Amino acid sequence: MSPRSPFSEEMKKRRAHIEALPAYQLKEDLEALERSVYIFSTNATELSDHVRRFLNSSQLSQHVSDGYVNELVRFLHNYLTAVTSLIDSQRVVMRHRWPGSRGHAGICPTCNRPLSSNDELSEFETKDYAQKLTETFETGEAAFMSKLRNYCTHYSILLRTLGTNLSWEQGMPVVQVNTLQLERDKLLRWNSWTAPAKGFLQQQEAHFDLAPIVERYVNAAGAFAAWFWEEINARSTELIYEITRKATELQLWHDEHVGAPDWIERGESGPPPGWNGRLWKAGLRVARYVYGTRGFRVWEVDIDGVIVLEKDDDWTPLPSRYHG
Repeated sequence: MSPRSPFSEEMKKRRAHIEALPAYQLKEDLEALERSVYIFSTNATELSDHVRRFLNSSQLSQHVSDGYVNELVRFLHNYLTAVTSLIDSQRVVMRHRWPGSRGHAGICPTCNRPLSSNDELSEFETKDYAQKLTETFETGEAAFMSKLRNYCTHYSILLRTLGTNLSWEQGMPVVQVNTLQLERDKLLRWNSWTAPAKGFLQQQEAHFDLAPIVERYVNAAGAFAAWFWEEINARSTELIYEITRKATELQLWHDEHVGAPDWIERGESGPPPGWNGRLWKAGLRVARYVYGTRGFRVWEVDIDGVIVLEKDDDWTPLPSRYHG
């Protein structure tokens, strides 16, 4: 088909229309978010598996190598970085989905700098999302986990306080419990903890276990990621419906005019017995007519009770016939 043919020009125009829809941007943003979720989930699995490697082993803590502790720090750092990247990706989705005014709240009379404002942010981001973010990541325990990455990177490697407790009763086998112990007072020597993180540390015992803290954080962050995915899709059903309808309609129109039979697409040398090209073509046409066309127009009733067209998105019915 010539790139300048009426069919090609129509396809080009319709594809440009579809790619300009808000749902197309949403699709691209969700694809990027999906990659962030994959990185986040993979790092969570690696961290959890590494923690369990010692906890579920019969190895005594004094025999654990420095390499294990170094790898623990690496997995922890990668996971917490992935959490930050995931939140950044979520914000991109929200700000494309609900673009704001990009204004500010005025100028500070004291320092003459622009005052911060949420005017440019959507109601979803400033209310529902902000509340969920706070519930998940701004508790004392979560704040401690977040800052622990900075502690390990900029101040000190995690202190070598892996623990093994052996216990037994008469006539019973020895019970071994391995733990990932941290020393509260040594951690508190660092002066860059946030107030919530420091408060959490001060409430801990002199030696406290890191493993259950990691598990709770991983579970909470995973639930947060799933919640966001469901919320964005639930709040975008109309956009998704519009692009799905238009893309399907265009595909049916394309197939009717230039689509190849499935036996050709399968690479077969000839049609199956009884195959009829006219009937196949007629079936494509019927399928398109049954599907119909959707011109996404918005009608409103004005104060005089007159129905007026508020929005016409220029998605007109596709040509019934194409004569190249």
